[in-house]
Amino acid sequence: MDQETDGAVDVENENASAEEGEAEEEEAAVITALLKSYKEALADNNEGKIAEIEASLKSIEDEKFLLADKVVSLSNELSVERDRLIRISADFDNFRKRTERERLNLVSNAQGEVVENLLAVLDNFERAKSQIKVETEGEEKVTNSYQSIYKQFVEILGSLGVIHVETVGKQFDPMVSTMISFLLSGDRQLYFCCSACWWF
Repeated sequence: MDQETDGAVDVENENASAEEGEAEEEEAAVITALLKSYKEALADNNEGKIAEIEASLKSIEDEKFLLADKVVSLSNELSVERDRLIRISADFDNFRKRTERERLNLVSNAQGEVVENLLAVLDNFERAKSQIKVETEGEEKVTNSYQSIYKQFVEILGSLGVIHVETVGKQFDPMVSTMISFLLSGDRQLYFCCSACWWF
């Protein structure tokens, strides 16, 4: 498709070049004829004809200067518009990238808020799990159902990028967990996590 378009542009450019060439030849022929007439008028000492031809040559020269000025003006306008187009294109590209970044941040923040709220539910699941005492067959079925729901819940959180980080009894690392309590040991404070952490 682009090759066809390029071919059409090439044909148009060739046609325009051919037309310009013909116009230049006609103008050169007119100027040559005027100069020949001027030479003859000088030879005949025909002052009226000389003044008429000089006026014609002067108008051609003035038109040439006007066209040259117009070409310079149009070239400047084209340059300004080209720069403007480049700036608009760059602004649009920056806008598109910024919008995509903001969209990704919004999705990430919304997902983070949902995961944060779900982590409280997960903690409640773990607390309930530690309280269950299986004594009958019915209670074991309930426990098994509970365990499968818990496992599915953890898998869903895992698919959202949440991972389990074992921190119980380990020194507090603010990059991994939130401090829950601290113990005093001699002259320094040791910070320990008192429950397992989830990191997302």
